[in-house]
Amino acid sequence: MLSDSKGVALERFLKIEKRLEHDVEMKQQYHAVIQEYLDLGHLRKVSEEELRFESEGLADRHTYFLPHHAVIKQSSSTTKVRVVFDGSARSNNGYSLKDALLKGPTIQDELLSLLLRFRKHEVALVADMEKMYRQVRVDANDARLQRIFWRFSPTDPIGIYELLTVTFGLSPSAFLAIRVLHQLAIDEGRDHPKASSALVNDFYVDDYIGGTSSIDQAIQLRTELNDLVSKDGFILRKWCSNCPVALAGIPGNQLGTNLSIFFESNPVDKIKTLGITWEPSSDQLRFLFEFNNTNVAWTRKKILANIAKLFDPLGLIAPIVVSAKILMQQLALLQTGWDSVVPTTLEKKWVEFYNQLARLSELSIDRFVFISEWNDVQIHCFADASELAYGSCLYVRSQDQYGNIRLELLTLKSRVAPLERQTLPRLELCAAK
Repeated sequence: MLSDSKGVALERFLKIEKRLEHDVEMKQQYHAVIQEYLDLGHLRKVSEEELRFESEGLADRHTYFLPHHAVIKQSSSTTKVRVVFDGSARSNNGYSLKDALLKGPTIQDELLSLLLRFRKHEVALVADMEKMYRQVRVDANDARLQRIFWRFSPTDPIGIYELLTVTFGLSPSAFLAIRVLHQLAIDEGRDHPKASSALVNDFYVDDYIGGTSSIDQAIQLRTELNDLVSKDGFILRKWCSNCPVALAGIPGNQLGTNLSIFFESNPVDKIKTLGITWEPSSDQLRFLFEFNNTNVAWTRKKILANIAKLFDPLGLIAPIVVSAKILMQQLALLQTGWDSVVPTTLEKKWVEFYNQLARLSELSIDRFVFISEWNDVQIHCFADASELAYGSCLYVRSQDQYGNIRLELLTLKSRVAPLERQTLPRLELCAAK
């Protein structure tokens, strides 16, 4: 499927090099990233002898070149400038490396399942796997398909390098890295049973989202996890907990510095409009909203794009999100183009709704849903429907030995009613289902 890719990669390298020459700070950080790749053995320069053998047809090695560019992530507490390798860049015949690779199956639980379990732990723990993908080395025969152009100075000859580890952004990268974690649990988990279970069940790509019922168990779990992952060269960092005592003994450079932890639907996605966050200090879930496209002419395309960014995996604000989806359904009935300004009545509804989203920052919900030392737990489900939408919700009722009761909302789901008119009893059955 792959043909010549050198031309596109070289052209884009010269463009990023020119851009870096006009931005000293970005250049320093970009060069630091590449130097780190070299220092850690994640990148190697292809020798002149190898290149000569290939040019003379003496080496049967099909190669592929990846363009690369900078992505600036100001919200990152570590690296602000990230070097991204573009596996979607097309070779001369129209196919990219990403097209030629199989994605692999999904072998981790979805984020909703992890967050539901996260809410049952009295002592919460989260951590981040440092350079997870780059701790997994690819086969030497595959590294030739991860070549890049690079030089540290425009006056130097352009060198050809090979990425030796799993590269972020390629189709199978997530599966390969996660599969290695699962194999680590299989190979070494016998001596670390709790950590082994956490490695398989409580990771969302490179983020650990878990916890225990007591501080002593939390300390034991994080110690086991650190010991287990270190056997394959992985490092857990950015540790956070609602109980600081559970983090005792962790070096300062491995502690999380963020005041809140943002749960993303896709770690690759850099755009955040509405998303759920956890504040360890207060042990509460909150919602982050960032204003975009203010004081603009609202078109159908812009409204739909903003509605699509509303991210609420637990459904805690489902009544609000479903209101936006009802408006989206009304927009779908319009016979106007994507870039046409919507009618005044619908625009007024949207602007009023959009401006009120900022008030969601005032909402806070307890992460932990049980009462301490509970001895009885009940799950109560409620479902209802209207002509516009239907939904259901789950509440957790927990009771301790002294008769104290706590009731907390666990999760919700909502759907917009179909355009084809349905009876309320049928919609109520849909909500119950």
